[in-house]
Amino acid sequence: MAVYYTEPEKIAAGNLVIEGAEAHHIGRVMRFKKGDPLTVVDGIGNGFRAEIMSVSGKRVTCSVLSRIRRFGEPLTDVTLAAGWAAGSRFDDIIQKGTELGISRFVPLICDKGRVKIDDESRLQNRLRRWRKVALASIKQCERSVLPEITAPTGLSDLLAPADNERQVILFDPSGNRTLYDFGPPEEGRRYLILVGPEAGFVVRD
Repeated sequence: MAVYYTEPEKIAAGNLVIEGAEAHHIGRVMRFKKGDPLTVVDGIGNGFRAEIMSVSGKRVTCSVLSRIRRFGEPLTDVTLAAGWAAGSRFDDIIQKGTELGISRFVPLICDKGRVKIDDESRLQNRLRRWRKVALASIKQCERSVLPEITAPTGLSDLLAPADNERQVILFDPSGNRTLYDFGPPEEGRRYLILVGPEAGFVVRD
C-alpha cells in the first residue's frame, strides 16, 4: 500500500487531514474514494492506518484506525556527514541514505571539495530540494521519520562538540578495517559516519 505524508499539526482528535500535492495524488491520480484505507506518516516517527472520510479537491480527510510508533524506523541513530558533491550527486546521497535508514545528513565543506557556499538563497533552495528528496524517500521505503538535513559545515565544527556516546566511523579507501570489524549495530547506539568529497579528505601532520 502506498504511504502518504501529512504534517503533525494536521492530526488531531482521531482524524487527519492531507492537503496539497499528496491529496491531489490520492484523489486525482490514484482515484481513492471514501472508505478506502491509507497508510500515513507524520515525519516525526508515527505511522497511521487510516480510512478516507472525504476527498475534495486538494484536501483529504481520514479517520485514524491505529497508530504505529517508530513505523519502519531502524534501531540505531546514524548521522552521515558526506563531502558536499557537485551537481545533483548530493540528491542521490540523500535518497539512498534515507532508504538505508540514515537519521541525519550533514553536507561537509572540505578543502578538496568542489562546492562552495556563495549565495544564501541558492543554499536555501538546495536545502528545500534535499528535504523533498528525503520526503519522497521515506514514503518509498515506508519510514515515518523525516531525516534532518543540516546546513553545510566544516569537519572541525562537526567534531568540536565532545560526544563520547557516539561511534565515529571514517571511510577511507586506504583503511585496513571494514564495517564487519565493528560488529552488529547496537540498539540505541549513535553513529557518525564520515565520507569525504570526490578527492577525499586532506590529511595534515
